[in-house]
Amino acid sequence: MDHQIVSYNPDIKKTKLKILFIVVFLGFLLGLSAQSPPACTMLTTPSNGETGVSVNTQLQWQAVANATQYFLFIGTSPGGTDIVNGVSMGNNLGFTPTTSLLPNTVYYVKVIPNNNNGDAQNCIEESFTTGLASSIPGCVTLSIPAAGSYGVPPDTNISWIGQSEAIGYILNIGTIAGVSDILSNEDVGNVTTYDPPADLPLSQRVYITIIPYNSTGESPSCSEVNFRTRGNNPPLCTEIIDPMDGGEFVSVTANITWIRDFNASGYLMTIEKSSIGGIKILDNFDVGNGTNFKPPDFEGNTLYFVRITPYNDLGSAPNCQPISFTTGTGPVPPECTNLLNPKNGSDNINLNSNLEWEPVNGILGYILSVGTSSGGTDLVNELDLGNTTNYSFQQPLPESSSIYVTITPYSINLLAENCREESFTTAGFQLTPEELPVPKFFTPNNDGFNDLWIVNSTSEIQVNTVHIFNRYGQLLKQLFADQGWDGSFNGKPLASDSYWYRIETTRGNSQVGFFMLKR
Repeated sequence: MDHQIVSYNPDIKKTKLKILFIVVFLGFLLGLSAQSPPACTMLTTPSNGETGVSVNTQLQWQAVANATQYFLFIGTSPGGTDIVNGVSMGNNLGFTPTTSLLPNTVYYVKVIPNNNNGDAQNCIEESFTTGLASSIPGCVTLSIPAAGSYGVPPDTNISWIGQSEAIGYILNIGTIAGVSDILSNEDVGNVTTYDPPADLPLSQRVYITIIPYNSTGESPSCSEVNFRTRGNNPPLCTEIIDPMDGGEFVSVTANITWIRDFNASGYLMTIEKSSIGGIKILDNFDVGNGTNFKPPDFEGNTLYFVRITPYNDLGSAPNCQPISFTTGTGPVPPECTNLLNPKNGSDNINLNSNLEWEPVNGILGYILSVGTSSGGTDLVNELDLGNTTNYSFQQPLPESSSIYVTITPYSINLLAENCREESFTTAGFQLTPEELPVPKFFTPNNDGFNDLWIVNSTSEIQVNTVHIFNRYGQLLKQLFADQGWDGSFNGKPLASDSYWYRIETTRGNSQVGFFMLKR
């Protein structure tokens, strides 16, 4: 018998032990890495120290293993955060500023990777310098005082809505169009409010031009706007010129118009009905600095008193007197209409029927409401149909049901009044409530009362099945004889609403209707 001799090599055993040690050590390191914050990252675009960077640049940085998000800090000074202050970028590796960066400006950036174990530690701040602006900034809009305004205080400051690409603004102010006799080509720097060195002249129209600029150039052809300053006193009372004082048969939709007082920065309107001190329609209501205002519609054949009081920052005009006028007959509401198909009171109407009604002349449209009870809107709820005289239901009408319809024509600001409700009955077998009582509502709140909706059989009629639907026709539950429903669908409670049912009896007849779920 031959015997195989196996030699023992101690070097092989040592090699295996070394491999095992390396595997365990690497696993240990990976475990430590998984339980540690991530390492820091560096900008790739722009690079640290780069100059001449585009003002429309996108910042990008390197991905870091184990990082789940990156926090971004950007400022215009070392350690500054005036541009972006620690906003999470998620796992994105880039950021695009919402507005252009300033030209010829040093920006300081720090990106801190983060995971569930914390932030990367001791990450350095990097910087770059932008170059010239990419384009000339656009013109700006004067905000204070508003262009075209009156009664401006002479010590007012000038404010405007800034341009993101502008690094400064040049102001020209004068008392004549195109002439800068108050301030000429004054570079006010990168601000959006300027306090003139002296008060503006009193009772004077002032012309102003604001020119934004950057390293590319000045905004060309910015428009000159103007406003008017007040004098040294509160304004005087003004005169209402329409309607005329003592006027009769004034339109119920009339506007109020008055003569401008150049010292006024705005006007207060008071409207009283029937007598001075009577019912106030408006009470010192600020109508702005125009000279025309449309108040709420007046009533017909009614006496009104209207007072306009000019004001500015020094006070209001004293003792302004009202005018009075009497309105004429108000506009006549449109007439009502009548159903043509189905006719009011008709029976056995097809479930797929449409509505048609008589047209009414001189109107803008019709508002439609349809329900399964008088005054109800469970089928159509005050739907504006525009100027059409028919309506198609999106779903078949409920079987064996009374359908109630109200159609209200309307014109400008007026609805037809007291339009009657019409009704018809749809086709199908109909059981009376006395024959098969159906609950109108239930309250599934586990208080022991009305927690289930259930239709019980009677001695004369045996329930076979009951199907429950939502208002969109979706089947929610099928019940059998004398079985109740708890108001849930797929194990989840449904919201308070109206729900439809269809009851099939052992006679082969059916009944359709709706009930309420209340919580």
